[in-house]
Amino acid sequence: MSEKKIIFKAILYFSFVYFISGCTSLKDKKDSVSIVDSPAVAPAPSVVEEPVKNSKQIPLKVILTEKEFAEILVKIKEIEDNFISQNCTTVLELTKSLEKYAKTFPIDSFPTLAQTAVYVCDAKAGLDNPTRLQKAIAALKESQLRYPIANEAWLRNTIADFYVALGEKPNALNEKRVARDLVLAQQLDISALNSQILQLNPQEPGLQKNPSMGLTDSQNQTIDQIVSSATQMINNDSPEQAIAILDTIPAEQRTEPIKRMRSDAINSLVMNLRFKVRALFVRASQQTGSTRKDTLTQCLQILQGIIKNYPDYSDMAAVQNNLKQVQRELSKS
Repeated sequence: MSEKKIIFKAILYFSFVYFISGCTSLKDKKDSVSIVDSPAVAPAPSVVEEPVKNSKQIPLKVILTEKEFAEILVKIKEIEDNFISQNCTTVLELTKSLEKYAKTFPIDSFPTLAQTAVYVCDAKAGLDNPTRLQKAIAALKESQLRYPIANEAWLRNTIADFYVALGEKPNALNEKRVARDLVLAQQLDISALNSQILQLNPQEPGLQKNPSMGLTDSQNQTIDQIVSSATQMINNDSPEQAIAILDTIPAEQRTEPIKRMRSDAINSLVMNLRFKVRALFVRASQQTGSTRKDTLTQCLQILQGIIKNYPDYSDMAAVQNNLKQVQRELSKS
């Protein structure tokens, strides 16, 4: 094959592989990997070459033999496959073996999935190195890898673990929560699929309905997980999130304890909103002109939102009285 054809083939491949973002590496992968229990990676020197400061960017000319080009394609595919299997040791070994092509195809020229794999595994082998951790976080956030192409819950949990290593606990907590919610969403998908399977085959092994509750074992398990997460959200003073996740349970499947939990979450949320309205109303009494009107309008909007979104709030009469009071004050403006 001529040099020009190899150059063209290389450019064409890497343009295409950016588009598919590693899909071919994942479609046949059936390995089951844990989201939270990743295999340990031994500390190792970074495989990511640091750019030389103040150096001029020189355009790279792709000159490869057909054999070299084939080797790169095979190893990039293996990097992607091993990353999905959480085998970072092999990812790093494969990346190391491609160092001889670094000037021709630097890591930043790899397909999205392979590039993310290298940065993430490099960080796992250098958890005490903030630079490697920050590069991995940036790569994961910029990769736009999404389910079903990638296990997004695992990726978000990985970001959280990197934040923990950096000592950034608030960011770590946020990412852990996102990972948990993604897992719950997948469980809900499983529950929906089980229901569809039962419609096609009422005798499906392991999915027969529980006569006492009308629910399958899988559905009961999913609901238990939702209730557990909602309880944690309420304890963390996040009643709005608790309501949102409880509302994913179909109304006919909500037991009395679940209904009470939802009612308690609504009461907690509305009370917080009413305290906010009260503080704004007091502030408005000390204001004049357009500033006073704007503050009262905020009160009005919050109260109207409560009435619209939480009609089953236990003390709705008090909210309506508050609304009338705000409307009277606005009419004086």
